Amino acid sequence: MKLKKIVFCFLAASIFASCTSTKVEETNQTKETTVEKKVEKKKEEPKDPPNIAFAKKLQSFLDKNQIKEAIDLFQSLPKELENDIDFKILLASLYISDKQYDQAIEVANLILQTEPNNMDAYELISLALEGKGDKKAQKENAEKILEIDPYNATVNIQKAEDYAMNKKYKLSKQSYKKALKNDPKNVDALFGYAQMSFYTDDLKAAEKSLNTILEIDPKNPLALAYMGKLAADSENFLRATKYVKEALKYDPTNYDYYLDLGTYCRFQGKYSEAAEAWNKAVEIDPTYFLAYAYLAGSYDEQNEFALALQNYHKVIETNPKYFYAYESTAILEYHLGNWAASRKYFAEAYKYSKSVSYQLMIAATYFKENNAFKAKEVLKPLLKTLNKDSLDYAMVRFYHDTYSFNAENSLVGKINKEENRTQRGKMLFYMGLYYELNGFSEKAVEYYTRVKSMNAPLFFEYRIAEWGLEKWVRHKELLNATEEKLH
Repeated sequence: MKLKKIVFCFLAASIFASCTSTKVEETNQTKETTVEKKVEKKKEEPKDPPNIAFAKKLQSFLDKNQIKEAIDLFQSLPKELENDIDFKILLASLYISDKQYDQAIEVANLILQTEPNNMDAYELISLALEGKGDKKAQKENAEKILEIDPYNATVNIQKAEDYAMNKKYKLSKQSYKKALKNDPKNVDALFGYAQMSFYTDDLKAAEKSLNTILEIDPKNPLALAYMGKLAADSENFLRATKYVKEALKYDPTNYDYYLDLGTYCRFQGKYSEAAEAWNKAVEIDPTYFLAYAYLAGSYDEQNEFALALQNYHKVIETNPKYFYAYESTAILEYHLGNWAASRKYFAEAYKYSKSVSYQLMIAATYFKENNAFKAKEVLKPLLKTLNKDSLDYAMVRFYHDTYSFNAENSLVGKINKEENRTQRGKMLFYMGLYYELNGFSEKAVEYYTRVKSMNAPLFFEYRIAEWGLEKWVRHKELLNATEEKLH
């Protein structure tokens, strides 16, 4: 703690001064002859004055991190030190270290009675209030500090962090800038300013701030890692990789850095290196889900579905509330023809996000098993809860009821009028899926083609439409090959 260092310096200075003073006194004494010294009985070492003896004793407790003993020692504080501000600051800081926050605040207020503008006292109160979790009082205390010192680094950094937590990045950036006014080499403020500049697309300011940190500390891993993020933002993934690898030299067990390294490798098409980085993150923390999610997505992208599913299952195991993993698992199981497994994971996804899409896909898995009764059983409750004027209701009704030409025309008309592009794409897919389930392959291809032409894979159905078209192409190629053999 910075305050402790100040006090320790004071203690050392006090002890040194006392020792120097003693030596001067000894030098000024009447010199005795060598013969007299030999004859004279050895005198006892002079005792330290009470203040120095107290300081030495206190120092010994602090060196051993014996906080409670150090606090108790203040009960025997010499009278000449009772009003000493530095010792009061140390006592308050010791109370904070021992989580005796009210006592710390009491001592700090005593300091303010003597020195109303003592910043150390205000900062001690702030630390104590933080320990108590009294955010309201801490905020009030912070405002008092800023009245005295508008550019106080500690308070402005705290304000900046609060703004950042609430995604008020511009205000956060301003507070970090104030913190740097009188403390331009404050690494915490420099990094915060760089981070907020990055979030507000002021990349030049971010880079300048990070370079300042690296001038102070060339081995700062956080600054190096963020330089990598800046490079990646400019799609210079090779440079980004170099920066994050340098960061890992100084912080080799940082989970997030390995995530970034894997991502940069992935964007360079270096999938094996990406997997190696993410697996390293897994080694560091096998209980956190994100590396598994990155691995799953990468394997999925490479059509290595078994490995993708393996990692999606690990995502679910480590973070059961991450419903996107259920969705992704359900999609892959559907693609592989594992209808029961697909249904299971769509049902789990539905628990976290009441999407009609999930229920329609559950119904589809039953249709795939030729179990129309169960499919309609899934859809029936939706007909009671959905808005009857909505497109979702119309599609569920289309699946639930017996097909008719008029129903199709009415539904297609509604789809074509839908302004939301994603919703329109999803509904076109379900039209195609309906016809696929009922054996009308060419009609299914018609709708899947319309989905594919949107070039907007912002909904999972887009991917299933792609697979449907690929399946149809393979089927046609097989038919053509068979016909050629016959002829």
